[in-house]
Amino acid sequence: MRIAFFTEYDSIGGGESNLMNLCSELNRHAEVVLFCDGKLYEQAIARNIQCRRMSMPGKRWLRFLPFLSIDPALKRELAGYDIVHAYSLNVLPRLFLAGRPLVWTTHGYWERPNGMRARVINAFVKRVITVSTDVDKGADFGAKQRKIFLGTPIEKAVPEQKRFDAKNIRVVCVGRFQRIKGQDLLLEAIRTLALENPESTLTLELVGDVNGQEPADLEFRDEIHALAKATQLPNLQVIFCGFQKDPKPYIRAADIVVIPSRYESFSMVAIEALASGKPVIAPNIGGPKDIIDRPELGILFEAGSAVSLGEVLQQAISDFAGFSFDACVRRARDFSIERQVEQHLQVYREICRA
Repeated sequence: MRIAFFTEYDSIGGGESNLMNLCSELNRHAEVVLFCDGKLYEQAIARNIQCRRMSMPGKRWLRFLPFLSIDPALKRELAGYDIVHAYSLNVLPRLFLAGRPLVWTTHGYWERPNGMRARVINAFVKRVITVSTDVDKGADFGAKQRKIFLGTPIEKAVPEQKRFDAKNIRVVCVGRFQRIKGQDLLLEAIRTLALENPESTLTLELVGDVNGQEPADLEFRDEIHALAKATQLPNLQVIFCGFQKDPKPYIRAADIVVIPSRYESFSMVAIEALASGKPVIAPNIGGPKDIIDRPELGILFEAGSAVSLGEVLQQAISDFAGFSFDACVRRARDFSIERQVEQHLQVYREICRA
């Protein structure tokens, strides 16, 4: 079986990290080629993933109308593949005319049930993969739809949990600087937490940076730096760690991993945190509702509310003994990359048999 993956995203986020893991593990069972560009291409090549450099920037939809186009040379090349898999929305119009069985993974609530764009997509694709229950409920592609949670490599040997010290608390947030990621909410919440716990020293590490040069994202990053300065207290330190190719050392050094997002379609960070035995604070929306399904793993807060996030943080440090290192690690194993690959192979085999 030969599979071609396509994405227009050229920077590295949770979805792109998952895509590389998916390609690597699928390659044990099939021949996989990733069509991509930028930092994603460079990192995929470094991981020995077979790649084709292809730049696919820009929106390809005018509301529900696709800008249909395909390079004749690309169409001839794709004739040698059994499956063409689009991992992002804007590559779809470039592949509608490829003449090969097309699969699309949707990572968000972009396609409303019975929406016109969804109807256009439904006319061309063989299967639609949704990445969480929330995303699955927000789409309606009938028998073509499959819910497959994202996965990550799970290490067999997990470092032991460091002892929790309520007098010295380290909170880690991993994510790009973008308003939907909610670092502003976290800064407001942790300042309140520091004021209410003057006997404790709090350290907040913000791991990540902007992806690309979107003016709105650059402006948001500046806003976060300004908020951090305004947040300064004697017992609170905010550290900007920048983009990290491997955030695991920061996660492992944390007491609590916080995902302050206003929306998360899935959340690879939550899985990576649990795999290191770390409790997770996350919004009660999207993928986190699937992942954090018991109190031993973490606590969900009201999405978009700094007040709720602050209350949940206070609850987490007050009741830290209620979290379970072993339960976190066990839960992460439910989201292994091997499970995700096997479910993808089932979808591909269905299509090939048909």
